[in-house]
Amino acid sequence: MIAIEAKQLSKQYRQYVRPMDLFKEWLLRRPFHTEVNALAPIDLNIEKGATFGVIGDNGAGKSTLLKLLAGTLPPSTGTLQIEGRKSAILELGSGFHPEFSGLENIRLACSMLGLSSTETKERTPDIIAFSELGDAINRPVKSYSSGMFVRLAFSVVTSIEPDVLIVDEALSVGDALFQKKSMDRMMRFRDEQRTLVFCSHNLYQVKELCEQAIWLDGGVLKAQGDSATVVDDYQDYVRARQSAKPDNQRVSPEMEAVSDVYLQEVSLEGGIDSAEGIPLFRLGDPFAVRVRAEIGSQPAEDVHIGLILIRNDGLQVYGVSTLIDQCNLSPIEGATYGVRLVFDPLALMSGDYALEAWLLDRSGLHVYDSRPICCRFRVRHESSEVGLVKMAHQWEPVV
Repeated sequence: MIAIEAKQLSKQYRQYVRPMDLFKEWLLRRPFHTEVNALAPIDLNIEKGATFGVIGDNGAGKSTLLKLLAGTLPPSTGTLQIEGRKSAILELGSGFHPEFSGLENIRLACSMLGLSSTETKERTPDIIAFSELGDAINRPVKSYSSGMFVRLAFSVVTSIEPDVLIVDEALSVGDALFQKKSMDRMMRFRDEQRTLVFCSHNLYQVKELCEQAIWLDGGVLKAQGDSATVVDDYQDYVRARQSAKPDNQRVSPEMEAVSDVYLQEVSLEGGIDSAEGIPLFRLGDPFAVRVRAEIGSQPAEDVHIGLILIRNDGLQVYGVSTLIDQCNLSPIEGATYGVRLVFDPLALMSGDYALEAWLLDRSGLHVYDSRPICCRFRVRHESSEVGLVKMAHQWEPVV
């Protein structure tokens, strides 16, 4: 069953050089504007219960598409049909009255979402509890931080148990623990066969959470299909574009540990100190990575570590996690836990490498903390073999 069906859906805007041109256009009955294509005609069919990702650069048309799906923006062309009740969290704080308190905005928003006064009264305690705003719920929302805004908005739009939930980048504003709560709620919606449209720059989440995805570029649909393929194509495009820039202009995404769950240490064991200060390993050496993490108030079984070996050209050589291998972290002291990842012998051929480290929850979707590039090291081998890794092999006579 189709939950969302869009045919040739598009959005164009008129751009005027000067405000006076709008009056001249009306008066003289001829155009004084240029057409800007925010979104070229697009066809979408999203199945009921599917989780659908939207990715692309800033200004690619993602927010325009989501506003069209949410009904807050009229299309220039095309048709759109959505089955069931829909709810959306798009621009931060949109729909909230700045002079009203959080509680008053809950009542207003629930009314706009179609809830009766009785239903609103029944759901209000749960909305307040999920938002964790406490006494701030009685303050005007104009005094709220961006994180408080997103707590309130997400709590309200998900409280009505929508059939279709549309989520934009706004969730990235909240703190790490609230992001996890939100992700858990969205996963529950997915398990209940509700339809989720999810736009995010966190490509890992899109790849793991969504079955299908689209990639928009400059308002044009560049790719559509299973999320793993679309994300990989987009990442290849980004890497190729960044490789043409000087190193000091390249973008390296950083994630802050803003909760009590964070990486304390990621370090290498072994190797020989080189003149450049980068540890040197030989093919066949023992190689180990030590990771320590503070897990704070989270249960130990909910926290996992992922590590990726990366060559200096950006190629991901190998990635694995304690979640994949169903291995728990070991207690060290208090709320500090750790683990060692051992490769013995090291099979990497000559090259410069680094690590990516991730602190994940047990769903594998929420990232508590990360170190995108750390623990640089170098590998050398003596033989004339070429390639990325040394593979076990043997030569046999032809029979």
